[in-house]
Amino acid sequence: MNKPDVRYFVCAALFICLVAVQAPAQQDKSFNWIMSLQNAKTGEAVAFSAPIQSMTGEQFRLAIQPSAASYIYVIAESPNGNDVAVLFAGLWKSGETWYSDNFELTAPRGTESLFVIVSMDEQKTLAQRINTLQRNNGSSQRRALMNEVYRIRSDASKFKEAPEKPVLMGGSARGSEEHDQGVEFSGLATYVKTISIEH
Repeated sequence: MNKPDVRYFVCAALFICLVAVQAPAQQDKSFNWIMSLQNAKTGEAVAFSAPIQSMTGEQFRLAIQPSAASYIYVIAESPNGNDVAVLFAGLWKSGETWYSDNFELTAPRGTESLFVIVSMDEQKTLAQRINTLQRNNGSSQRRALMNEVYRIRSDASKFKEAPEKPVLMGGSARGSEEHDQGVEFSGLATYVKTISIEH
């Protein structure tokens, strides 16, 4: 009986190690981005790591600044899930700050959810769901869109991201030099952040 060639086992072990090392590297593309949520009336930054306690009629504004050209999707869902609005969906420039319009908390009372997806790659199925919703805003279209958001969030949660850290983000997109307090996210190529606002 022939003895197995040791070189075969060494090559196989090296191949397995190489695949294990490269798999997370495909997800990490040295990408980071900053997000800030502000009270639209006072301009003050609002902490969003935990559910925000607010009141009906309060207005907010969201700011996002990616370090590289990336796709941004911002989707709002009402407390009862009957209303889903796409605040933004598209490609955004590197280093430029995107600002949402002011959005107001309206009835019914409950928990408003903002889903922020920032990705170096286009989320094609999500883009299709958004286009379908914009053509026909029915309950099945809203449900299909939110199911895709939850799927992306579930996939993104499988990867370890770097700890969030507070930073200042420039406000030059508004034609001024003011800076906003924001939170920086880094380490992954796709993020899904959920902001819950209770009112």
